[in-house]
Amino acid sequence: MTATTRYLSALALALASGLMFATAVSAQSLVATVNDSPITNYDLEQRVRLLRVLREPASPAAALESIIEDRIKAAETRKYGISPSAQDAGQELARIAARKKIPGPSLGPALQSARVDTQHWQDHGRAQVGWRGYVSALNKGVSVSETEVRAELARRGSKRSQDYNLRPVVFVVPRNASSGEAEGRAREAASFRTRFTDCESGLQFARALRDVAIRPQITRSLSSLPDSLADTIEKTPVGRLTPPQRTADGYEMIAVCGAGRAGSESSAAQEVRQELLAKKLEGVEEKLYAPLRKRAIVVRR
Repeated sequence: MTATTRYLSALALALASGLMFATAVSAQSLVATVNDSPITNYDLEQRVRLLRVLREPASPAAALESIIEDRIKAAETRKYGISPSAQDAGQELARIAARKKIPGPSLGPALQSARVDTQHWQDHGRAQVGWRGYVSALNKGVSVSETEVRAELARRGSKRSQDYNLRPVVFVVPRNASSGEAEGRAREAASFRTRFTDCESGLQFARALRDVAIRPQITRSLSSLPDSLADTIEKTPVGRLTPPQRTADGYEMIAVCGAGRAGSESSAAQEVRQELLAKKLEGVEEKLYAPLRKRAIVVRR
């Protein structure tokens, strides 16, 4: 399972759990048009929120330019019959998040917490993945060799390129819980961690506990995780839990359920291959986009 697929699973889980929602819109006003396509104050507000979640520059000017870019790219790719699906959009948002080392399980809740409309992030994902597909089709000779992948894995270090099977376990804390109730859940999580000695029996026990959520298993390499989380995972023996961390949902621990050397088809290798290909195509994408942006008719209100 690739990094983008795992992130997509996190998004799908959030959607299925009702964490993603469409925000009611009222009293929208026009702030700009790009080739006669309207951009409203609501669009701008949503893009600022999305960019913040994705850890990208999120000023109003940066948000407006991001929307303009999406509209131009989407219009160009539609000319060639390129129509990405909602799944494609989720995979693209996952790829962006992975590049920023945003933990997969936190992506859906982060979008929900920031009140990013589902349609908005899907439109952004469609525009970006459609454009990259268009660029790739025009540059089929650009590829990444196995030698390049192995060299990059070696550069990152064999241990950081290992695959880890991880299972997040969350002791849920209601949003309206008092500080005393939250502290009580923290103690319960810490106590459970001391009794957790292997994934099979530990996860089975967790399923019987009150208000404990067990997230789907993900397979990640340490090099694809934020440094602080990678350090914690590396120090946690297989079959044990990481220390409880406060999240939007409660106290989260991660069960380390397996670790193995990365092979040529490992998630680490696939992540590296995707990253190297994206870098190679980056310059080409900019060259193709620049004249389209120059010709675009942008009117700010």
